Amino acid sequence: MLIIKNANLITMAKDNYVMGAIVVEGEKIIAVGKDIDITKYKDAKVIDAKSKFVTPGLVDPHCHIGVMEEGISFEGNDTNEMSGPIYPELRGIDSIYAKDMAFDYTYKSGITTVNTGPGSANVIGGTFCAIKTYGETVEDMVIKEETAMKMALGENPKRVYGTNNKNPGTRMASAALMREWLFK
Repeated sequence: MLIIKNANLITMAKDNYVMGAIVVEGEKIIAVGKDIDITKYKDAKVIDAKSKFVTPGLVDPHCHIGVMEEGISFEGNDTNEMSGPIYPELRGIDSIYAKDMAFDYTYKSGITTVNTGPGSANVIGGTFCAIKTYGETVEDMVIKEETAMKMALGENPKRVYGTNNKNPGTRMASAALMREWLFK
């Protein structure tokens, strides 16, 4: 049993910016709020938050963590497959490196979940996946293997392919390719 007391709570529900407590049993939060009687939990370990803010874990809905490794160059960068503009079959989960040091930075900053995957150089670049920012292996971290398909109509596909005299060189060519593949 664990109690975090004197916390400035942001619950995203009814108790926001109020001093209160959080009671944790095992791996489950069993009580949160300003009116928690912590004296009834006799053998609990108590952490005094000293008016620090306590929030639920934050979620980053779009990033490239684990796919574009922090501090590594070519060897750790699987952000974009540059051999062509259309790759719906690629899966971000296949290139995540669980030991990327950015996971530790992210977790310690309060971000506990991310949606990560390929970049935007491709018109269709593959799928993102939802993972926790902590764990020993990708299998430990994964929440859902495929959550979204990454597509781009902006400057990146134009810059990557158009400047090399390849298709797409314009937004309308990117849109045409996207339409063609969505119909397929």
